[in-house]
Amino acid sequence: MCDTIYLKRNGKSYFGKNSDRSPNEAHLMIREPAKDFKKGEMLKATYIEIPQVEHTNACVLLKPHWIWGAEMGWNEFGLNIGNEAVFTNVKREKQNGLIGMDMLRLALERCKTSSEAVDYIISLLEIYGQHGNCGFDKKFYYDNAFLIADNSEAYILETAGRNYVVKKVMDTATISNCLSIREDFDRCSPNFEGDFKEKYQNNLFTLVAGAEKRKKATFNVLVGEGEPFNLMKKALSCHSSNKVNVNKSSTDSVCMHAGNLFGDQTTGSYFGEINKCYFVTGSSFPCLSIYKPLTKDAEILPEDEETALKYWLKHEKLNRHIMSGNINIKEYSQNAELLQEEFINLALNAKSKVELERISKYCFEKENAFVESYLDKVKDKKIHVKGGLYFKNYWNKKTSVLSKEYKGL
Repeated sequence: MCDTIYLKRNGKSYFGKNSDRSPNEAHLMIREPAKDFKKGEMLKATYIEIPQVEHTNACVLLKPHWIWGAEMGWNEFGLNIGNEAVFTNVKREKQNGLIGMDMLRLALERCKTSSEAVDYIISLLEIYGQHGNCGFDKKFYYDNAFLIADNSEAYILETAGRNYVVKKVMDTATISNCLSIREDFDRCSPNFEGDFKEKYQNNLFTLVAGAEKRKKATFNVLVGEGEPFNLMKKALSCHSSNKVNVNKSSTDSVCMHAGNLFGDQTTGSYFGEINKCYFVTGSSFPCLSIYKPLTKDAEILPEDEETALKYWLKHEKLNRHIMSGNINIKEYSQNAELLQEEFINLALNAKSKVELERISKYCFEKENAFVESYLDKVKDKKIHVKGGLYFKNYWNKKTSVLSKEYKGL
């Protein structure tokens, strides 16, 4: 489950996405530098090998820790991509292919513009198909939709098996875990005609996912009045009602909270002005997390996944202490909001990339000290999540598993 958003206002382009995954599925933020390879080398994606190219672009990847591909990210040329699970009635292929997250990373590494990325993902789809388990602690198969944008234009690409449609978008676009393109596409797979959504969408799974509600919620925020960065943050942090909190699940909230039979958890989030300034959580709960600024080169982020994993786990430990009532959520939220306001104001007033890089480093260091101060207060307390019977049993089992896998959580 995920939500991806795009906004163009006053000649500036903005992009953002939530990554909704299993609560124990670590969300990594890594910086992947440009690289050169020998002709004829092969690349191992999540499940299959494909030919490597001789040069790959520098990218920032926001990804599940166990998958080669990425849920979202951007590259040195300002290309931003987010993918969504979509549920269709197309019969699954038996052999593994590329998964949507692989296609996303491949496009970031090999393309410069959004139109080039659309063409490239389509070519991957036609050659390799899309198939493979995308669930971390469960079997989870799906097709994919992509929102693809650069500083000039943006496209929605939706797929069902090896079938696809493409639509160019203008000022505002949001996608979720549902097909959205009907007969108003600009391109389609060979011999397709008609209503793509009507023909291919699995309506039952889409309904359970709460996708249409979330898509509508993000769109309604983005078309409102306000500073674009604040609108993006508001859209990605919103809940379906004021009853949703850290101790109550909600599949139809954009800031998704796990803890029922269906649905996942927002394990990471980002938004930003394309090719200029981005904000990332690197942690679950956009409604609680503090977004930190990054330049497009994101020099503060690690290149290795081990360091990135430690960052996510530290913040996840904090969140589960909050869910357990070990940390006063009202006090924490007030203090976090003060930091958030400071970070956004500093980043928006940066006069140069060099200054923004310095601000980015300052914000990450200050947030780390903030997190450490709260973790120090609860170092002798146990994590025991509160809530309804099913909810607390769900989360305490998840925490037990995570603690066994990563000692000291």
